[in-house]
Amino acid sequence: MSDLEVIIRLTVVAALASYLYAKHRQRVRGRLGRYNPAKWTGKAIDVTELKPRIEGVRRNYLAVQQPAKGLCFHRALIELARQAVAQMAYFQDRAPEHHAPVGRC
Repeated sequence: MSDLEVIIRLTVVAALASYLYAKHRQRVRGRLGRYNPAKWTGKAIDVTELKPRIEGVRRNYLAVQQPAKGLCFHRALIELARQAVAQMAYFQDRAPEHHAPVGRC
């Protein structure tokens, strides 16, 4: 590779780095300009949707509860947690254990 090619490549890398840095600074300045705690006046929440639900819970909290999930749902959650833990780096070097299927849902 000749000296001219090296100079051209370094110039291109420097121009690209300068462009990316300028875009980054522009993005950071844009975020800072939008949020000004001195100008923030606060916002009230709309409780018209919450009031009937809260009243229902006060009257009869059992009627408002979500229906219980079935056994298959919980088995699927346990299987998902087992797979997630098995994929962690701490458990990767160990030999896999084969579990007998408990039952299919």
